Amino acid sequence: MTNEIIKKLSDAGCKIHNDKMLSELCSFGIGGPADYFVEIPEENALRAFLKTVPAEKIPFLFIGSGTNILFSDKGYRGIIAKLTEEFEEIFMQEEGELVSCGAGARLSALVKSAAESNLSGLECCAGIPGTAGGAVFGNAGSAENWIDNAIESVEIFKKTSDDTYKKQVLKRDEIPFEYRRSGLEECVISKINFSLKKDAGNDILKSISDSISKRAQSQPLSLPNAGCIFKNPAGLSAGKLIDDAGLKGRKKGGAEVSKVHANFIVNAGNAAYNDVLDLIYVVRKTVKDKFNVDLELELKIFDF
Repeated sequence: MTNEIIKKLSDAGCKIHNDKMLSELCSFGIGGPADYFVEIPEENALRAFLKTVPAEKIPFLFIGSGTNILFSDKGYRGIIAKLTEEFEEIFMQEEGELVSCGAGARLSALVKSAAESNLSGLECCAGIPGTAGGAVFGNAGSAENWIDNAIESVEIFKKTSDDTYKKQVLKRDEIPFEYRRSGLEECVISKINFSLKKDAGNDILKSISDSISKRAQSQPLSLPNAGCIFKNPAGLSAGKLIDDAGLKGRKKGGAEVSKVHANFIVNAGNAAYNDVLDLIYVVRKTVKDKFNVDLELELKIFDF
C-alpha cells in the first residue's frame, strides 16, 4: 500500500499493522507473514476500505477468528482484514424475539446472550469457536441443526460486476444456504439479525451444556486445530470413515490425525502448511481406495 492509501484508511478509523504473522490469526497456529493486517472498527471504516482497496487492485481477504482456515507458510502479499469493535457488539431487544449482532461478535457470547434472555434457536452453535459472521458464512451448527434456521436477515456488502461493493439486506430465503455453505462467497457479511423463540431458560441451558460437554469429550481441544477437516458425506460420518481406514494417529511432521476425533488434524508441534496438506492427501486417497468415498474439504485453504 502507498502512504496515501494508508493515510486514507487510517483517517477512516482503520488500524493498520505491518508483517502480521498469519499463525497468530488462526486457530491452527500455521502461516507466514501478511503484508498488512487491517482492523476495521465500524461501518464507515468498512465503506472506506471497500471503496479504496479494490479500486487500487490490492489483494485482500476478510477473516473472522480463523477457526477453520489453513494459511500457507509463504504468507500473504496483500491485506488480511478483520471486523472489530462495533462489529463485535450484540443487540438484544428488551421485549420480543429478535437478536442482532455484528459479524465480528464472538459466537460463544451470542449463544450466551440469547440463553440469558430465554431465547432458543442458537443452541446448535454452543461450543463452536469463532465469530457470528464466520458461522453464517460456513452455515455452522450441529449435525442435525444449522445456524441458518435462526436467521431473519443478513446485512452484506456485495461485490458487483465493476468490482465495487454495494450494501444489501438479504432475507433468509434469499440466501442459498446448504450444509456448511451459505453462497455468500463474493460478499462481506457485516451484521446478522436472528429470529429466536422464547423458551424455558433451564431447557436452553441444558441443551447448551449437553452440546458443550459432547464437544469437549469428542474433540481434541487441547491442541491447536481448525475444526473438522472434511464435510460429512451424505448419510455417512467423515470421522468414522477415517477411523475405519486406520488413520487415527497418522503423522506428518508436526501434524497428526487426531487420536480423539479422526476428522480433526492437530498441530502437535510446529506443524507446517505442507505437513497438513500431505495428511489431507493421504486421508482422502486412503478413504477413496478403501470405501470409494470422495471426502470434500470443510477446511478453507489459502495458498497465496
